[in-house]
Amino acid sequence: MNEFIKSFSTYCKEAEFGSIMFWVFPLGTFLFIWLLTILTVRFYKVKKLKTVFAINRAWILSSLIVALILIGGICLGWSKNFFAQHPYHLSLLISLTIALLIPVFSLVHLRRYYSPEGIKEITDQPKTANQLDSVITLLKKAFIANKVFFIIPAFGFIFLFFYFYKGTNLISVVYDNSESMQQTNAIDAMSETFANLDQNNEITLTTIEGYQQGDVPPVAKTTMNEIMGIKKSSSCKAGNVVAFTNPNDARNGLTQISNQCYGSPICEAIWKTYLYIKETKPNQTYDKKLLIVVTDGADNLLAESLSSGKFFFDDERFTEYFPAENVFIIDYSNGISNPFMQRASNAGCDIYPAENNKQAYLDALDNALQSFKNNWFLIYWTIIIFTVLTIIALLIPPKKIV
Repeated sequence: MNEFIKSFSTYCKEAEFGSIMFWVFPLGTFLFIWLLTILTVRFYKVKKLKTVFAINRAWILSSLIVALILIGGICLGWSKNFFAQHPYHLSLLISLTIALLIPVFSLVHLRRYYSPEGIKEITDQPKTANQLDSVITLLKKAFIANKVFFIIPAFGFIFLFFYFYKGTNLISVVYDNSESMQQTNAIDAMSETFANLDQNNEITLTTIEGYQQGDVPPVAKTTMNEIMGIKKSSSCKAGNVVAFTNPNDARNGLTQISNQCYGSPICEAIWKTYLYIKETKPNQTYDKKLLIVVTDGADNLLAESLSSGKFFFDDERFTEYFPAENVFIIDYSNGISNPFMQRASNAGCDIYPAENNKQAYLDALDNALQSFKNNWFLIYWTIIIFTVLTIIALLIPPKKIV
């Protein structure tokens, strides 16, 4: 429950109040309702009921149609994880509240005419007792009929079914399992993160073993030019790449990781990961692709050459497959400057510092995988707003006309 309440606070913090787009949704909601009301009054007329009643009914119907569109849009955007990168949560929830409050106010306003004095404003004045009974019955049914319209927005939740028709994502993790990495917390965090991922995520897990002490050029690659000149993954000695079809299998694979490797060849392992994926999944189309590198950045084999020359993003094919904005570095260097981190930062990769504690890794992984996880809280808030305001509307009775 605390996380649910905090989610609304997060929406407020992330909301871009100074952005035009934030206000487009609420203002557009009211404007669209107003235009739709004008059209509804013109083409949807009710016999024996005057214009005042028709206008209020038009406000109710138009608002609930717009609420349907908003709920459908929220559900569709959520199912596609659109809101992971676009902070429109608060703006849309405000818009939905507006769309559902207007019909509530319209019902309250319409209720004022249900009196001996106000009845003549919404229907013809009855002249006999029989006509009065007939008019009262008509007005009660008409008022209740307005409430039936509140079922309309509920159809927007049908778009939640798109959640079950998601494409496949690819998450590539390169884990620096050298002795300089105290791996326990990182592995525990990855295990917990994988457990919370949907089954439509394929995962490749790469560790950096391969070289042994005493390996020298040309066996050991000591420049980025040498590494990026390799065309086949089998020609890379460093890097052990394992592909998993779902997060559960990848989680089990984490238990096989050791820290018995030499030289910390993180760059060669990254390049091998790229080549391996291109070779083994040439025809696979992914909705999203992500590369996560967990390292302290200390590539000892390239220590003297990494600060200059070519880097991964100088290769057009690599950049097409893993653009810099889809590459996340979880940095366990404790702030110690090194060429790898500097080059990655200059290229535009997101870098998340991670101290040696589980929560730091979890936070970093959560940020990196934000666009891969659906946060149900937005749907819960949508359901609550719809349910509460609908119940309020349904509890509004017409006045008794004596």
